[in-house]
Amino acid sequence: MNFYLKSKAVLKPVTVFLFSITFAFQANAQGNTSMLQSGEPVKNSTPGGVGRLALPFYNGYLAGFVAISGKERTDLFLQGTDGHGRGLYFYTFRKLSAAGVPVYSHPRKITMPFTDKGNNRTVMLQAANGKIYGIWSFGKTLKWAQFNPSTYTFSGLKTIKIAGLPRGYSDYGIVQLKNGKYLLLFSVREEGIFSNGKPFPAKIMYTPEGFWPYEIARAGIYGAMIDELNTSQVVVKQFTKLNQAYYSLEGFALYRQGSKSFLISGSRLGNILVYDLNENNGAIGERKYAADSENILLRNPNVHAYAGYFYHSPGNQGLVTVGEGGIYYYRNTEKFSKTGNLIFRESQPLLQEKPDLYGGSLVVPAIADWDGDGKLDMISGNSMGFIFFYKNTGTNADPQYVDPEPLKAGDKVIHVQPGYREDIQGPGEARWGYTCPTVIDWNGDGLPDILTGDSRGKFMVYLNKGTKTQPVLEPEHPLYLNGMDMYGTWRVKPGVAKIGNRMAYVIMDRDDEFHLYWQLDKYNLEDGGKLKLTTNQTIHGNYYGGGTVGRAKIELVDWDEDGKMDLLIGTYGKQSIPDTITGLPLHMKPKRASTVLFLKNAGTDERPVYEYPKVLKFKGENLSLGGHSCAPVAARIGPGNRLNLIAGIETGAYMFYDRKDLSW
Repeated sequence: MNFYLKSKAVLKPVTVFLFSITFAFQANAQGNTSMLQSGEPVKNSTPGGVGRLALPFYNGYLAGFVAISGKERTDLFLQGTDGHGRGLYFYTFRKLSAAGVPVYSHPRKITMPFTDKGNNRTVMLQAANGKIYGIWSFGKTLKWAQFNPSTYTFSGLKTIKIAGLPRGYSDYGIVQLKNGKYLLLFSVREEGIFSNGKPFPAKIMYTPEGFWPYEIARAGIYGAMIDELNTSQVVVKQFTKLNQAYYSLEGFALYRQGSKSFLISGSRLGNILVYDLNENNGAIGERKYAADSENILLRNPNVHAYAGYFYHSPGNQGLVTVGEGGIYYYRNTEKFSKTGNLIFRESQPLLQEKPDLYGGSLVVPAIADWDGDGKLDMISGNSMGFIFFYKNTGTNADPQYVDPEPLKAGDKVIHVQPGYREDIQGPGEARWGYTCPTVIDWNGDGLPDILTGDSRGKFMVYLNKGTKTQPVLEPEHPLYLNGMDMYGTWRVKPGVAKIGNRMAYVIMDRDDEFHLYWQLDKYNLEDGGKLKLTTNQTIHGNYYGGGTVGRAKIELVDWDEDGKMDLLIGTYGKQSIPDTITGLPLHMKPKRASTVLFLKNAGTDERPVYEYPKVLKFKGENLSLGGHSCAPVAARIGPGNRLNLIAGIETGAYMFYDRKDLSW
C-alpha cells in the first residue's frame, strides 16, 4: 500500500480559484454529495455542515467587525495580501455553535476603491452613528472611504496625512471613543534592523557562538486623538515605550467592561497585550496580557495575532485573531487575574458553513489508513508546525474528511517551533515550523509511522507504538547517518518507499541536491549517493541560496505505473530543478509558479536514474499553484480506483485531481 500522497493545485488567476470554490459550494448545496471534484478543493465533511473557517489567503489581516446582518457587530471583514487570496472579504455572521463559537457564511469579495496590490493594510470601522468606513495605509498617509452596505461598494477616497512618527509603522488601528472622537494607533519599532538587509551569502545569520548578531527589534505605540475622520493632517505622539513586544503589535481592538475600557493588541510572536484605556484623553496604561485560567500568558497558535473584538451578547464575546494558518476565537471570561491580566478561555478555530477542508497554511498532506478501519485518512503538516489527522468517514472512492485533530507524540501535541536559534532566517521566523510529514510503516511492525522534515532542517521519525486501531506516537527521534544526526536543507518532505527488502529515503542534501539513503534500522541510514539524470547530471534544487534552498516536497511513487518508483516533486515558484540554467519551475512557460514535477525513473529501483523533469498539466495546462509552496501526494483515493492526486497548497486547501485529467 502506498502510504503517502502529495497534492497539487490549480490556481490560474486567483479569480478562477475563487470561482471554483464558489462553484463547488453551489454544486454541493444543490445535492451533489461528493466531496471530490477534479480541479477543486476537497470539501469539509464534518457532520452538521459546519467546520473550520477556511481562510482564502495564507497571509492577511483581520480588518474589523461591523453590524450589517444584525444589531451587534458580529459580521466580519478579512483582508488577504498574498497573490492567491489578495482582496477584502466580507463574512456574514450566522450563529453561535453549541460550544459558543461564532459561525460564518462563505465570503463575499469586496472591490477596493483603488488598485489593490496587497500593500495597503485595511481597517474597517463602524462609527456610533452606524456608518461604516474603510481606512487604508499608504505610507505616511491614511486614505479612507465610506462603505455602502446595500451595494457593498466604497465612496471616493479621502486622505489624512500622518506627522510625528519617527519612522515607518508596522501596523495601525482606529477605535472610536465614548465621546465620539477617534483614537489612531500605530505600531512603531525601535530604531534598528530586522537583519543586515544584504543578500545571501553576505547576510550573516548567526555568530560563531550561535547568537543572532543584531538586536531583536521591539515595538511600541504611537497615536493621536482626532475629532473626525474628515481631517487633513494628524500629528501623533508616543503613547508607550518602544519595548512592548518583539517586532510588532498587530491590530487594535476596544473592549469595555462596566465603566472601564481596555485596548487589546496581538503581536507577531503570538502574545496578546491588554492596556487600560482612558477614553477621555486617550491615555494608555501599563502593559498587561491576555491569559488563561491559570494566569499563563496566551500565545496564539500561529505566527501573528491580528486582533479584533467580537461581541454577540454579555456571555458570548471575545477576541478573534488572524495569523498565518488560521483564525481563532478566545471567549472572554470577563475576569481578571490577581496580576491584572484579562482571562480568556483557550483558543478555538472560528467556524464556517460548508467550508473547504482547511489545514492552516502551506499544507503538506500524506495519505494513509491511520486508524486501521480500511479507509484512507489524511495526515498533514503546515507552516504553524502542527501535524493534523483528518479522519475519512466515507469510503476510499468517495472520501469524507472531517475537521482535523492535532496529533500527539509522547502525550503532547506535536508543535514544531524553531525558536531563537533553529531557523536559517533568524529569530523573526521563530514561529514557523513547516512540518512536512511522510507516512509509512518505517520499522516493519505493521503500523504506520511518520517521518518528517521541518523548518529546523531536522529529519525525524515518530514511531507508532500503539495498535492498528489506536495509533500512539512516541516523541520525535532523529535519524542518523554515520552516527551524526541526519542533516539536509530545510522544509523538505522526505520521499520514502520500500524497494525490494529495503527502505529508500530521499531528501535534499547540503548541496541542495536530491540524495538517496537506505535504511539500516529504525533510526539509522546509509548513503546511497546523489540522484542523477540519465545524462549523469545531479539534480539541483534552487537558483538562489540562503533561505531559498530546500523546500521540495518529495513523493516516491510509481506514477506512470511501469513498475519503477518515479519522483513527484512539489515545488515553490523560485526553484530551478534540475539546474540553474533551464530548471523548473523558475523557467516554466508562460509563467513560473509552484507546480508539480514528474521525473520518470529510466533506470531501476535499486539504481534509479531520471529523465528531465516534466510539469504536470491539468486539462492540458500547467498546474499553477501560487508562488510559495505546493505538496503533491498520489494515492488510490477518489473515483476509478486509480492513482489520483491530492495537492496541498499555500492557502491551506487540498486540491483534488482525477488522473484522467492529468498529463505531462
